[in-house]
Amino acid sequence: MSTDQHVAVVGAPAPPGPPAPGRDFLAKAFGVTALLTAAGSAFGLLRDLLLARYFGANQGTDAFLVAWTVPETAAPLLIEDAMAFLMVPAFSLALVLREENPRGADPVRQLVRATLPWLLLALCGLSVLTAVGAPQLVRFLAPGLVDPGLAVTCTRITALTILPFGIAGYLGSALRAHHSFTAPAGIYVAYNLAILGVLLVGHTAWGVRSAALGVALGSLLMAGVLVGPFLRRLRVSRRRPRKSRRGGPAGLVLIPLAILPVAGFTLTRQSQVFIERHLGSGLPPGTISHLNYAAKVSQLAMTAAILICTVTFPLVARALAAGDLRTARDRVEKDIGQATALVLVGTAFLMACAPSVVALLFERGAFTAHDTAATAAVIRVYSFGLPAQALIGVMVRPYFSVRPVVRRADEDPASFRVTRLDWYPVGAMAIGLLVTVTVGLAATPRYGGLGLAAGNAAGITTTAGLLLRGLLLRGIALRVPKVITGQSRLLAAAVGAAAVGYLADGLTASPLLATLVGGLTVLLVFAGLGTAFGAAEIRGPLLGGLARFGPGPRPRAEPVGPGTAGPPASGPTHHLRPLKGSCPMDVDSAQQLRLPAQASAGRTKRRAGSGRSAPWILMYHSVAEEEEDPYLLTVSPERFAAQMAWLHRTGRRGVSVRELLRARAEGTAGQLVGLTFDDGYADFARYAVPVLHEYGFTATAYVVPDLLGTENGWDVEGPRKQLLTLDQVTELARAGWEIGSHGLGHQALPGLPADRLAVQTRESRRALEELIGGPVTGFCYPYGAVDLAATHAVRDAGYDYACAIAHGGLTGRYALPRSYVGDRDGALRLRAKRGRHQVRDVLTALRARRPGRAGR
Repeated sequence: MSTDQHVAVVGAPAPPGPPAPGRDFLAKAFGVTALLTAAGSAFGLLRDLLLARYFGANQGTDAFLVAWTVPETAAPLLIEDAMAFLMVPAFSLALVLREENPRGADPVRQLVRATLPWLLLALCGLSVLTAVGAPQLVRFLAPGLVDPGLAVTCTRITALTILPFGIAGYLGSALRAHHSFTAPAGIYVAYNLAILGVLLVGHTAWGVRSAALGVALGSLLMAGVLVGPFLRRLRVSRRRPRKSRRGGPAGLVLIPLAILPVAGFTLTRQSQVFIERHLGSGLPPGTISHLNYAAKVSQLAMTAAILICTVTFPLVARALAAGDLRTARDRVEKDIGQATALVLVGTAFLMACAPSVVALLFERGAFTAHDTAATAAVIRVYSFGLPAQALIGVMVRPYFSVRPVVRRADEDPASFRVTRLDWYPVGAMAIGLLVTVTVGLAATPRYGGLGLAAGNAAGITTTAGLLLRGLLLRGIALRVPKVITGQSRLLAAAVGAAAVGYLADGLTASPLLATLVGGLTVLLVFAGLGTAFGAAEIRGPLLGGLARFGPGPRPRAEPVGPGTAGPPASGPTHHLRPLKGSCPMDVDSAQQLRLPAQASAGRTKRRAGSGRSAPWILMYHSVAEEEEDPYLLTVSPERFAAQMAWLHRTGRRGVSVRELLRARAEGTAGQLVGLTFDDGYADFARYAVPVLHEYGFTATAYVVPDLLGTENGWDVEGPRKQLLTLDQVTELARAGWEIGSHGLGHQALPGLPADRLAVQTRESRRALEELIGGPVTGFCYPYGAVDLAATHAVRDAGYDYACAIAHGGLTGRYALPRSYVGDRDGALRLRAKRGRHQVRDVLTALRARRPGRAGR
């Protein structure tokens, strides 16, 4: 959240819109997409294996692969890239309009009526044009082809794929914008199964033409898989049109010219394949086939990386449609890091084990050892460009989301945020293409297919660099130093993993064993080096996975220095251990700090049954979407809403600590539960407050006065999160939310001299009271670190209470224990934590009453 963005916290805010997809949703979406895409890729690999087995690498396969250019070009243009670039942002904007005006005419149905008929007409015309012009197309793509007649026949068959491909791309974009990923991910399973079936049945009778027939049949199945889910989505959204609350007709206006840069970029990118076919047609027979097999294997390493873009692209498009540039930037930066990590581990594996992989997959039937060596060599050269391929897939999406193909119908065209088409991606791709041609022409006469692969890698890397530079000027201002640093760490880990994997691959002559041993070695070394180098994309998931075996978050490190007592405990897994010099006074000298604190209210509280028991208080930190969470302090908005719903459903009511203690003093605490939010993150106002308001709950936000409006620099491993601003804290206080102190600068209190303790406690209270114009009665110990001197300092500063974390010798009004709440905590875990709190409360009381303890 930007520091100048106001949050509706005063009064009764408008009901929040549908929450953003949580991490559980993203994980499930990625898992389903990855599973089905992997299945489709596996069937595609089996398809290539059958082609190699039945037809080898000869003039027949070269002819088919020239015809294969049609679906190979149509797929990115109509399914994966151009259609998605156009329609995902368009459907995302339509969905935003639907949420803004749920009683008006449905913008989604309006968008379908305005675009689908014209699309079908254009696709039919393009399909007919391709079939009629097949001879000229073959002559242009491969002038030196040995059997052009066979290539023309196969091209006319594959021209039938254009219409169903376009339908599949359109329907898939609509479903992804609705956050439906299963059916779109399954289309390539249907596609490749059809090709396999026709190959198995007809390879003897029809030869390589059977592959072309399978492609045509598979394209029809692709579209058929999506029709049902799309119609169900459209049927659910049906409603009677009404006048828009904006005062005019609801809906969207098409900007047809926005199609041109998208189509230009996709065709220019696909032109690399045309260059390979053109230059490769003059090389020895089989070269184009070697290039094709190498590209198929190499791109398997990129598949998982592109899946990240597939799942998160609708989130980026929705954020940009709503004008939330910060969320879009953060999402793109994460996608760049995660995609690079996935593609680099695959690249390292191919660099190390390419000969073994090719021999294992292809070396049988008509595919000889010579073909294996040639294909493996091309794979290693191709792999240099794989990271750039992944980066382009991530970075080009925001370009076309910022300049969508539609705008609001009631928006003034003169005020439309983008008035010019953006040809920068096309220009970047054209420059990369020029590099490809230059390197290819220079290297092909001497190095053959390797020269073509080198040109491909050089050109695509040039384009990636240009796109990264261009994003700085277009809406999503990536933090380039951060991105480059992360990429460098991942690259260093990949280089080391490839070197060690290459040595491991040579330990055995068996292709299967060499592939397994080399792959496992690459994976382990990449993970180890990435963690050692501090790559967040590797270290975060590893440490997070290890931490999930424990009951709570990892401790957050506090730098050791003058006035600190070393890294303090932080989190429910650490008991509050008194520091050296404070143990002899832990019990007797702390009796005055226990609940009840005021003698005048003592009898009232005792009659109310509170005695010395501690109230149940839940400890939150951040409520946001965050995949990098090494300290496990972030709860997704979706999970937080479910947790509050559980409290409400079980008859409990969440309140601020101030309200909770007041109710206990009056004997009316009942089913009240304290809700606290440490550190003062800006997402408290954005995500937590609307949910709390919905249930009539209140809460306490502990803020750091000296750091308001900045970021959480004390969390050395990140991620960086925006803190509440001065204005936001003031608004929250005016709206009735309790504001407490979390120290002046988030510094651990144990071990500080008395004067610095006074500054951290007194000055933070004074600063906050001046800011909000009211009393500040609550304190929360930074890092949960507390000793007896700290409790005395808090009491002397005039606070009415203070929150710690776990039960301990100081448990009382100035060291209230709390229960950590994380993103994994559902109803069962919350019940268990309630029971654990009660048990610990009893044990703490028994220890406090043990005779002779004061003399220890």
